[in-house]
Amino acid sequence: MVVLPLCFVAAMFGPVLLFLIPKMTDNDLYRWGGVVLTTFMLKVPLIMLVFMFIRRNLELPTKPPVWADSEVGEILQALRRQADDALALSDGPARLAYLSREAWNVADRVGGAAKSDALTVALQIDERLMDLRAREAHNQ
Repeated sequence: MVVLPLCFVAAMFGPVLLFLIPKMTDNDLYRWGGVVLTTFMLKVPLIMLVFMFIRRNLELPTKPPVWADSEVGEILQALRRQADDALALSDGPARLAYLSREAWNVADRVGGAAKSDALTVALQIDERLMDLRAREAHNQ
């Protein structure tokens, strides 16, 4: 965790150095070198910080996400709530189709008891979608 204090120090003193270096010498080579060195001093810790965050939160496309049971429950609850809201909207079938794909995606990625819950939600959303399409076809 040396990167975070290094970023803080660079953020505090880097701009000051960028301001002071041209005033400290009349030699253009020293000015150029000081500005380049200070710029690297500002950028390198920030780049290291970004890569540290990327490495810490690494999710590879080939690996399925690992969700806790509570997270799966929250996702499924949100899908149910959005499906209920979509029934009253004019673009309800499109929204329900999207939510159905999302629910099936969750069902594909989880296992155990959460999988049966996800399958139930996906089937419920599909049922709502079929009912809504049937009602629209009947009304036309």
